[in-house]
Amino acid sequence: MPPDEEEYLLWPYVVLETRTVLAECKRIPPHELAVRRGAQVEATDGRVGTIDEFLVDPQNGHITHLMLREGHLWDKKDVAIPVSEIEHIGEHTVYLKLGKQAVQALPAIPVHRHYFI
Repeated sequence: MPPDEEEYLLWPYVVLETRTVLAECKRIPPHELAVRRGAQVEATDGRVGTIDEFLVDPQNGHITHLMLREGHLWDKKDVAIPVSEIEHIGEHTVYLKLGKQAVQALPAIPVHRHYFI
């Protein structure tokens, strides 16, 4: 037991348990949306990938594009989807105004990732 915690002994030999309750607090302003890395991305005709990163405008700090990791294991590419092409956002999914072919037609964006070990 850490030195800053006290243990109380009650008669007849009852020890009080200390429990930590974790509360999740969402700090999303009213009328704003939250998108998380790893969220599924659905085109108008099916799933196209997951969100990997965001492109942010350095002038105002707003997200301008979602970086989508699209494709299968050996044929993946990163494409930038403008936020204007988002139809709506669900709990864990972003729904686009584009179809699968329109997403596949977007040019691949070379992303240089730095992995730290």
